[in-house]
Amino acid sequence: MGKNEEYSVQLPPSGQFSPSEKSASFTENEEIVRRYFRWEPLDDPSFAHLIVGKGSIGGKGRSLLFAMAKLRDSGVETLKRVVFPPSLFIATDSFDSVVSQIPNLEALKKGSPETIEEAFLATKLPDSVLGAIRKFLEKITDPIVVRSSSVLEDSLKYSFAGKYLSTFEFNGGDESLEERAAHVESDIKKIYARTFFPVAVAYRQKHGLGDDRMGIILMRVAGKWRGRYYYPTMAGVGFSRYYRRWTTRIKSEDGIIRLVFGMGTTSTKRGYARTFALTLPSLRPEGQNPFNIMRHSQEHFQVIDREQKALVTVDVKQIWKDIFPYHSCFPDYAQIYSPDEEGGYFTPMSRHGSVIEKGEKVCFTFEEFAFRSKHFFERMKQLLSLLDREMGVPADVEFAFHPTEDLVEIVQARPLWISEQTSTATIPPLENRNVVLRADRMVTHGVKENIPYLVYIDHHVYAQETRFHDVARAVGSVNDLLKGSRFVLVAPGRVGSSNPLLGVPVQYNEITRCCCIVEVGFPKEGYMPELSFGTHFFTDLEIDGILYMPVYEGAKNNIFDEHFFDSSPYTLGGHAGVRIYSGSFSVYTDGDKNLGVVVADRVDEPESGWAE
Repeated sequence: MGKNEEYSVQLPPSGQFSPSEKSASFTENEEIVRRYFRWEPLDDPSFAHLIVGKGSIGGKGRSLLFAMAKLRDSGVETLKRVVFPPSLFIATDSFDSVVSQIPNLEALKKGSPETIEEAFLATKLPDSVLGAIRKFLEKITDPIVVRSSSVLEDSLKYSFAGKYLSTFEFNGGDESLEERAAHVESDIKKIYARTFFPVAVAYRQKHGLGDDRMGIILMRVAGKWRGRYYYPTMAGVGFSRYYRRWTTRIKSEDGIIRLVFGMGTTSTKRGYARTFALTLPSLRPEGQNPFNIMRHSQEHFQVIDREQKALVTVDVKQIWKDIFPYHSCFPDYAQIYSPDEEGGYFTPMSRHGSVIEKGEKVCFTFEEFAFRSKHFFERMKQLLSLLDREMGVPADVEFAFHPTEDLVEIVQARPLWISEQTSTATIPPLENRNVVLRADRMVTHGVKENIPYLVYIDHHVYAQETRFHDVARAVGSVNDLLKGSRFVLVAPGRVGSSNPLLGVPVQYNEITRCCCIVEVGFPKEGYMPELSFGTHFFTDLEIDGILYMPVYEGAKNNIFDEHFFDSSPYTLGGHAGVRIYSGSFSVYTDGDKNLGVVVADRVDEPESGWAE
């Protein structure tokens, strides 16, 4: 197989993109995109020595090295402070070698994930790969991450975020080199096995994709030791274009980042992160109300713990005194929130330490960072714009930032999939139509008409629930029950949150028939929507064309018609808090006007027995 043959799914030999790819806005930059896919890291002396084996290193690895090559060649002085961590790239011929050792692979594919993984763990990696792993670990004694890098992960049309596996290894302490290498070898085999897990196979089948092949990246975790904890000061995800603006003052080409304190794993999940428009970093999607800022602020972050030898989540309220001495600019990131009858207020943290009174708490608001670090936002804008031009499509990066060293570490860079919804849309006249939900921010262009069902999670019931996952499983059951019919999902707070106190912890595969998600904010109950652009959950929504609207109860230009939900006929969907309305519903969203509405044109009496 030739170097580029593995990328033929993305790079048609005829020189023409498929109609669906053209609809994703690639036509004008077709030749640039083709150059991107032709680029071969083995041909670049700066990177060839980092690769072990032959064949592809997978989409994640290839796109990262492409980005670093273009940054190196740009000649832009400020981009010289953008690097990537020490890494080793293992090509797909190692995967082929392991797969060839599996007897009765076709039969194994039908087995359980545990059976598949057990079979892969019984294989042997090539000697050349084992030797390269040991050589890498001789030099790197900080924590490492073992990342999947499949061939299909370079797709311009599909996202494999969260479909495969990445694992963190403590990689130190009293373990010998052989023990550390054995852990990595096991991790690699588990990643290989994931290629055949049902969730990955189902995703490929759903989108008409064939089998995948897996490369591997071994990478030192971006960060440093601070006492017992290892983490970067900040990390996040960045996008060269942003189609879900919360204000018309922002242009889509301005770019955006989601920034967290600590490990970047928090920014790719549905936790709280600070969202910055790169040209106007002082703006906040949640506005300037202190209570709303507090509700949207990060209070937990992830680190690698020396004592537990694992990736853990810690509470800043509990450990801020331990980490404060390691961060001379800690007050740039954190503030003290004090509640009062008018919604509370923030006070700066002293650079010499602060006393936290009862009822107060430390939050990562990044308030001062937005004003003191103009050069950081300018650099990220330069970085993302450069990759946008060189790839021929919008760019998506994951990064860490070390303020003391003024250093950005890129850990992932890839093309950003663009939804077909980013074309145009016009909201029709709404006179004499029943608008039951209205949003005024963070929407793209989209139209979904004559939707037969609306599923509503009653926020009063959910707030009293203690078995949150029962609600999520009930939604999944409704999804299966509707048998292919579309529905609108309306729920308090964050749909898909890993923290059920913030919203319903539904899994993506439990809402596959949903065509629009409306997150409703009830600030006094602690439920706040957040457009977690860049998270694995949200990327799946984008890929499948599911519309999104955040609605804030009581906010100007927003509508949450609770009377409609309480007075209209419905049936319960397996839980007292899950209501199903049948009839005819339509969704219209206009990204230019930042306007989205859900219209109830008809509500029927529930059909007897269908939702039992």
